[in-house]
Amino acid sequence: MSNNKAGFSLKKLTATFLVLFAGLAMVGLSGCSSSSSTPAADTAQVVATHPGGTYAPAGEAAASATKVTVGMYGINAYEIDTASNTFYFKGYMWLRWKGDVDPVSSLEFANSVEEWGLMVTNLTEEPQKLADGQNLQVMRVQGRFFQPFDLSNYPLDKQQLQITLEDSVNDKTAIVYVPATTDSAYDASFKVPGWTMDGVKATTLTHTYKTNFGDTAVNTSKYSALSFAVDIHRAQNLFWWKLLLPLVLVLITNWLALLLSPKLAEVRTAMPATALLTTVFLQQSSLDAIPQVSSLVLMDLIYVVAYGAIVLTFAQIIWDNHKAKEEDAVSVAKTQKADRISLVLQVIATVAVIAYLVVSHS
Repeated sequence: MSNNKAGFSLKKLTATFLVLFAGLAMVGLSGCSSSSSTPAADTAQVVATHPGGTYAPAGEAAASATKVTVGMYGINAYEIDTASNTFYFKGYMWLRWKGDVDPVSSLEFANSVEEWGLMVTNLTEEPQKLADGQNLQVMRVQGRFFQPFDLSNYPLDKQQLQITLEDSVNDKTAIVYVPATTDSAYDASFKVPGWTMDGVKATTLTHTYKTNFGDTAVNTSKYSALSFAVDIHRAQNLFWWKLLLPLVLVLITNWLALLLSPKLAEVRTAMPATALLTTVFLQQSSLDAIPQVSSLVLMDLIYVVAYGAIVLTFAQIIWDNHKAKEEDAVSVAKTQKADRISLVLQVIATVAVIAYLVVSHS
């Protein structure tokens, strides 16, 4: 009678788990929605089928071009928003050049987001005249800038906070930007919470527009540009202690089921089931810091490995329960040996795959 009750209870527990697992799957599927688009009218004319403008490393400057040396001194960066791909920057920039051209009035911050919120304040009303005959204009810059963030390596991702300057009037035959590599720097107080600074890079670029802006005498337009990039990477403590450690504890709890006696069928079955549900909620909370993306990030891949290990453990226990009808000592010993072999193989495989993912995405 007790065996019948135990078998019935085990069947109820297994059925409950399967129903719960199916329910979670249905919840996930319900979040997927299809969208329909209204076809364009037949009278619409195709203007462009692909983007044409590009930034590329600048070649040798034209002999007629005035070289404008550009420097940057960063004060701070804040409100890095990976959902809107923007950040705020505050600091100083300066332009130094020779000749009668005025690169200040035609200076444009190409990746600024809010033109009304961009504050560029010249420290002097007129450019300073240096002893060597060069002109110098220093300006205070504060504003919000656009930066596409690549989150595929989250939470071990490395990002750049770029500020791109460009001349909006004079093409590259008239003005060419050159970075002030020896003078550019950032303040000791320049810190981004949650991130570690790796330095600043400057790159001289040529922005080629695949248009003539209405000027029928030319086919394309090329302008000099300069990009300052602050390299940062996410703090490692987030990954090791806040994201990976809870998952490891759940996996250990899951694997402990394989060390219990095969006679404890209900307890052994409940442990991986509980671990699976906990892992689902852990994954959701671990991705709260970033927006939803269409592809899998590093943390998603690690959770896929964890799901695989938990499902394998659950399958092993279900198979053990199926064979548990024979309760002699020899059968129990064989089951325990198979469980321990499975445990060792799962731990080795899980650790190896997660280590490979971490190294390949670092």
